Amino acid sequence: MSKGRRTGRPSPPPPAILRSTEEPFDGAVIVEEVRSPVGTLLWHSVHDVVLWGSTPPERRADLFARAAAVNRVRDLRAAEMDDQLRVWLGGLARVLDGDQPPRLEEVVATCRRVSDWAEREGLPRTAIWYAQAAALLAPTVAEHAWRVGDLCRNASEYARAVTWFARSIVLARRRRDGQTYARAYRRIGQLLMHKGAYGDAEKAFGRAFRYARRAGIREVAAEALHDLFTVAVETGRVAEAQELARRAFHAYPAAHGRLPALAHDIAVFWMFQGYPARALPVLQAVRSAVHNLSDQLLAVSSIARAAGEAGDLEAFVAAWVDTWAIIDANPHLDCITSSLILLAQGSEALGDRERVEVAARYALEVATARGQSRVAEDARILLAGADVTRTGGTGNPDPAADRLATRLTRRIRSRPRQAAGTSPDTGPCLGR
Repeated sequence: MSKGRRTGRPSPPPPAILRSTEEPFDGAVIVEEVRSPVGTLLWHSVHDVVLWGSTPPERRADLFARAAAVNRVRDLRAAEMDDQLRVWLGGLARVLDGDQPPRLEEVVATCRRVSDWAEREGLPRTAIWYAQAAALLAPTVAEHAWRVGDLCRNASEYARAVTWFARSIVLARRRRDGQTYARAYRRIGQLLMHKGAYGDAEKAFGRAFRYARRAGIREVAAEALHDLFTVAVETGRVAEAQELARRAFHAYPAAHGRLPALAHDIAVFWMFQGYPARALPVLQAVRSAVHNLSDQLLAVSSIARAAGEAGDLEAFVAAWVDTWAIIDANPHLDCITSSLILLAQGSEALGDRERVEVAARYALEVATARGQSRVAEDARILLAGADVTRTGGTGNPDPAADRLATRLTRRIRSRPRQAAGTSPDTGPCLGR
């Protein structure tokens, strides 16, 4: 036998973390998120489904008591809930019926529908558990594993997310699912960026770009170029960042859901280069084009920084108020810490130390709890009064950048407002 030759069955995909460290028992977060009889029904349903799916088909008929299905239907009728959710949970209750159980594919699809519903309703942990149920019931489908990882990432469960992305990579390679393979490497890179591991993140993004380009997956290739642009910005490679910005802009299809994110990130890059006045109209166009709270949060806090550095006090105060309104109502959002740093930097540019202290201290508190070392260090620098922010016009004139700003603004304003869930890569934050 020749060396290095693989024989036998392929090794199983890596195991994934099934619950957060804060949960005393499986699915505890569901009843914490939904404090009503509906929460109890959601918790019972997901447990029943996972148990049913993990039981050999020949033993499922005797898995539950005969009266279980009747009792569940009775409880569903009595509970006050969305009519569509009632239909979906009723469909899942069929797993309790040993005589007429549903098909596995139907259960998987329904779990995904409940997960999507929970995400729309602002129930991120419930969304994770139902997506996870789908992934456990269909353990060879890479996209289901990717979805769990993405929901965990959105909920700031980074360690758990990594395990699901790693699993999706193995499954995608096995099933030759090029899109999920490249998207999973992008997400791994973004999690590495959170930790400040820029070299490793760049390798992950590069791998995603090369694979997507070879496979002819234009949209994912454009997203990976966007990621590489972000790394170049973070590591201070200005000329490379400018070239990657141009390439990413041309690579994105005009209607791509992530184009506003690219416009946002390029505008922030211009702020770093000393051109807040160039960035401000682009950011204002971005805010009008995004739909979900996280995107709005990062857009409006970026406007606060640009307005602060441009000396536009009225625009800054309006953006400050809007940013805190979103944060106070949605403390679970993944990009809160980045937005707080932007607020503090805009305040610093205006010489408003009181606002710097408020935003930077909260950023430090949340970033420390979430293990976001780079953001925490940025907050400490701001609190120490050592932050260096550039104000309008300190860089050299750049006609090419001005032209790109005009084209970005026009394209963003001319495209239809993206509906929730229509982007091929709907993430929690702009530029992510």
